[in-house]
Amino acid sequence: MTSMNSSMSESEMKKKGYTLQMDTNDNVTVCYFKNRIDTDGLWKAENPLLDSLHVLVIHLFLILFINHVLVFFLRPLRQPRIVADILAGVLLGPTAIGGHPIISKFALSFNNLLTLETVANLGLVYYMFLLGIELDFRPVIRTGKKALSIAVAGIVVSVPVGWSLHYYVLRNQKSKVLKEDEQERLWIQGPLFWGITLATTNFADLARILANLKLLHSDIGRLALSAAVISDLFSGFLFMLAMAFVSINWWSVGLTSAFIAIFVFLVRPALSWIFQCTTKKDSYNELHVCFILTWIVICGFITDACGAHSIVGAFVLGAIMPRELEIKSFLVERIGNFVSSIMMPLFYLVVGLRFNVDRILYAEKGKPNGTTEFDVMVAVALAFTAKIVGTSIAALINKITLRDSMVLGVLMNTKGLLALIILSSARDLKVLDQQMFAIMLVVVWGITVPVGPFLAFSYKSSKRSRLYKLKNIQSVGTDKDFRILACTHTLNNTSGMIELIEASNPLEQSPIHVFAVQLVELTGHASAMLIVHDACKSSKHRHEEEQSNSASNPFETYALQRENVSVQTLTVVSAYNTMHEDICTLAEDKNVNLVIIPFHKKSNIDDGTLEDSNPSFLGINKNVIENSPCSVCVFVDRGLAACRIFSNYNNDFDGSASAVRRHKIVMLFLGGTDDREALTYAWRMAGHSGIHLTVIRLTLPKTSTVDPTRLDDKDNFLEEMASTQRQNQFDDLCIDEFRLKTMNNSAIRLFEEQVSSWEEIHNILRSMEGAYALCIVGKGHGMTLSFKETSMDYDDDDYDELGALGEALVSSRFMTNTSILIIKQGAPLDERKVENKMGHVEEQFGHSIWQPAPKKTTDSVIQTDNL
Repeated sequence: MTSMNSSMSESEMKKKGYTLQMDTNDNVTVCYFKNRIDTDGLWKAENPLLDSLHVLVIHLFLILFINHVLVFFLRPLRQPRIVADILAGVLLGPTAIGGHPIISKFALSFNNLLTLETVANLGLVYYMFLLGIELDFRPVIRTGKKALSIAVAGIVVSVPVGWSLHYYVLRNQKSKVLKEDEQERLWIQGPLFWGITLATTNFADLARILANLKLLHSDIGRLALSAAVISDLFSGFLFMLAMAFVSINWWSVGLTSAFIAIFVFLVRPALSWIFQCTTKKDSYNELHVCFILTWIVICGFITDACGAHSIVGAFVLGAIMPRELEIKSFLVERIGNFVSSIMMPLFYLVVGLRFNVDRILYAEKGKPNGTTEFDVMVAVALAFTAKIVGTSIAALINKITLRDSMVLGVLMNTKGLLALIILSSARDLKVLDQQMFAIMLVVVWGITVPVGPFLAFSYKSSKRSRLYKLKNIQSVGTDKDFRILACTHTLNNTSGMIELIEASNPLEQSPIHVFAVQLVELTGHASAMLIVHDACKSSKHRHEEEQSNSASNPFETYALQRENVSVQTLTVVSAYNTMHEDICTLAEDKNVNLVIIPFHKKSNIDDGTLEDSNPSFLGINKNVIENSPCSVCVFVDRGLAACRIFSNYNNDFDGSASAVRRHKIVMLFLGGTDDREALTYAWRMAGHSGIHLTVIRLTLPKTSTVDPTRLDDKDNFLEEMASTQRQNQFDDLCIDEFRLKTMNNSAIRLFEEQVSSWEEIHNILRSMEGAYALCIVGKGHGMTLSFKETSMDYDDDDYDELGALGEALVSSRFMTNTSILIIKQGAPLDERKVENKMGHVEEQFGHSIWQPAPKKTTDSVIQTDNL
């Protein structure tokens, strides 16, 4: 044995499971003792814990269990996932659980760690491929000067500060006995990796923090995400240069650059041609998955042989995957959850196993190494401050407020996977020893923890404006813009939604502004990248994209072909349980009159019956209906696109077809604020040249609907009676005005039906079978009739979403070919009035009406300026 291992006896090394041998050229050979075990199964093995596969399963179980427990307890503290990942790995390392002799001997022995690191690195390679395939470079190219300057400023300040902190920690460690090359790595090359680590910003976890606080679609959130993408790309490039600098082999930079160029200009077109020749209508199978998975490993091997990290090849392969093909979503669906949920935790376990808290303050023999707790706290504080200072200065130069600049600086301190990759690679290259690796891991964890709580404390969304609550369909009038927020989950929702917008009758005096919102669940890097894509679109780029890629977005295609319609495409990326908050906030920001949401069940193409879809959609719809500041309609699409209202409008406009009204719409009016809102919307539709409207008023018996058991409470009884009478008066006014203004319009018909029971209403609905393309109803009907008591069969969930009559229409078997629109008024204007001594102002059917003070006469006359 040489002097390198003379301090450890051969028997001690054998107990640890390895021996060291060094030749004359200072080449060290590590020999592991590997015991052969019975492979006939777990129960026949002499010691199952000696099998690497069994130990790997134990590793996987422990890291997943601890990780999920930490995520559960840290979620209320608004901590990102990376905080729990790092902490779980550390707890399983020698600092905590791994320090126990039994765990260290069996589960964390050197020969078992070889298998663990191999699987962890393979998972890392696959994960980087997924990041590459989900990355879109278009928003990075189109990013404005604001995001670019903020990202560059953070990097320019962070790298020198990290470099200086490295020397600050090492200033009292002159007692270390190092060889010349080891001293060069530690004192010259090590600081560079510290600086690059501080320059990184974790994009995915930053998106989750913003989403949890409902700031993902705010100006500060979009700007932070855009700057984070740029910061990570620049940091990755610096990381590749740093690895070449350490090996002092600039051939690796040249070879890696050549690899990237070949894949961008040659392999990418070849992949597109291969997939087009081997697939029909994007029908991919497991053969394509195996082909891609194999090439991921091959590309990682090539870049590793070139001197770069193996993750570079996997990332480049993902980045050059053709965007026009559906292979991207197919691969993410097949391997995404497995890689991120199963394989990546093993990488965090490897990082935690390399961390030993004792090495921060003490040397291997237990002697102080010169570093104090104060030095570590100073390193964390200065590292946290550096990014804030650089980012804030750049933000202030871009005329961002001081408060937002500080918040932006804190957000850019979010560290993540790239920082861990840089530290692990530096440890492999021996440019960071155990102490410097442990200190920097503490810094990364320490500056990420305060981000979520600080943001929650200092940056809260503002309260909803009271003035906005006056927005609904009745407030539009005939000379105001009609602003619609159309929400879609999939492309299947778009065709029927476009026909509904066309039926809404865009006019020159009252054009329609559509905000087409795609609802995406926040699940990872890909979904958050959509926010950056929207944020980095300037008006010029948005117009160019609409012209070039209009075929990919049906809403934009429709707007280009239809006058008096403008469309702005947006993306809401959020967790399903809080997505309604983003929709309501967006409706308020855009001053919307109507929010259209698709029904949570999808219609069967063959027979029109409804099938269960994602159960989370029901919760979104209920919350939007309950919290929306404007009117909301639930759209049950049963083939409205087949009516081709827009196509027939073009034919009529060109004079190539007769002006016969082809599409019949029916509106059922029972009474109440929602029905009056629905009548207003149907009335607007009737102005379209391709619409024929039928309004059926269902008149109920004039009987009291107050609970007899409450007659003892005289005040409540009189109040409810007065409210019912007032609503009935408003209903009569609406119908009288509608009848008066449409009596000479042959495209509009009004019928009144006297009904006294649910069976009679059911018969009227049955008579409508196959006669109408669209049926419009209100969600609530005041106190007119308790359908929940009279209807025999109803679904509680559908009842809460659609109301009594809407649920009856949706569940009926004779309306399977009729689309249904259920409207809920966001602000019941009819019930608001401002009183004074002389009289009061009432809101009736969307108009402000002066009512004089009542006189003491036997008859009460209701006046209106519309009659």
